[in-house]
Amino acid sequence: MFKLRSEEKIIKIVHRHWIIIAEKILIIILMLFLPVVLFMFAGPVIGGGDLALPVIKYLFSVYVLVIFFTAFTRWIDYYLDIWIITDKRIVDIEQKGLFRREVSEFSLDRIQDVTSETPNFIATILKYGNIRVQTAGSRPFTAQDIPDVTGIKDLILEQSNKFKNNHK
Repeated sequence: MFKLRSEEKIIKIVHRHWIIIAEKILIIILMLFLPVVLFMFAGPVIGGGDLALPVIKYLFSVYVLVIFFTAFTRWIDYYLDIWIITDKRIVDIEQKGLFRREVSEFSLDRIQDVTSETPNFIATILKYGNIRVQTAGSRPFTAQDIPDVTGIKDLILEQSNKFKNNHK
């Protein structure tokens, strides 16, 4: 879990852009209406036999349960994936499923390069994108679908320069 060090201040907490979860929720809502459409067209074909209706209700209940579980896991993944930028380090907390979390951190003095990328037209309009931070001696850290990607990149570079200048 994340814990502040002595005399460390949080500068910014960054979640993914809201359009990412909105897209996933829209797909889930569409999936909820799929059985309704199927019942409208397949209902007269199936008929209303003694066994058919309880089986259909059971299958529909299981389907809705799976959809809500999927929605819950998508929300957890969105909400708990964060980058915490402090005045001394960056902490990358990535939720992987319900019960697995990966926490990585690196000191601001180890930053060698910060790259921002706007991957498509929608990202350009909504001003979100990906940030990749290359550190000395380790793999690059990537945050995907970050809002205000250029501002966050500039903030990271500014904090890194401040930290390096204060610790010379």
